[in-house]
Amino acid sequence: MNLIKICGASFFAAALLSGCSSSSTVDRSSAHSGFSINDKAIYLRGEMNDYAVSDAYRLRASKHGFCTVALLRSDWAPYKFKFADADWSDGTNFGFMNPPGVLRNGKKSLELNQNSKFEEVSFYPKDDGVYRFCLLPKNNRYFVVVEKTSKKELLSMAQLMRISSLERLSD
Repeated sequence: MNLIKICGASFFAAALLSGCSSSSTVDRSSAHSGFSINDKAIYLRGEMNDYAVSDAYRLRASKHGFCTVALLRSDWAPYKFKFADADWSDGTNFGFMNPPGVLRNGKKSLELNQNSKFEEVSFYPKDDGVYRFCLLPKNNRYFVVVEKTSKKELLSMAQLMRISSLERLSD
């Protein structure tokens, strides 16, 4: 039952949390519209979402960087993933910079290559839960950080529904 609650909250929280930056044209105009490079939306794409392009996994600006969240189970590790646009384009296809490209709980960050081809990052969650995936630009370089979220950070279902209805009105 708790996993169902977390999963539902994760889906809606993913649609609201997150964003990113580059030496290319970067759109930071709205947390609701999400993060873009050269007018291309950037998403978390990996085994946790079958590499799908989904607004729920679009990066958005947060106090942590350009982020989204995903529900992970520790017994399904490792989770392979990248940050990329819908077409896996050069300049917006972020995989690991240097092998082995592995993140574990407690590791601070991992440098990324924004022109990667097949260099997926592998993440090993220690516990089941909702994890925040963040793309961090620093001095024309990019890094990834993955951290377990706290229950305090997740919005209530009522808050999510209210924000969702406000977004639909603004479209």
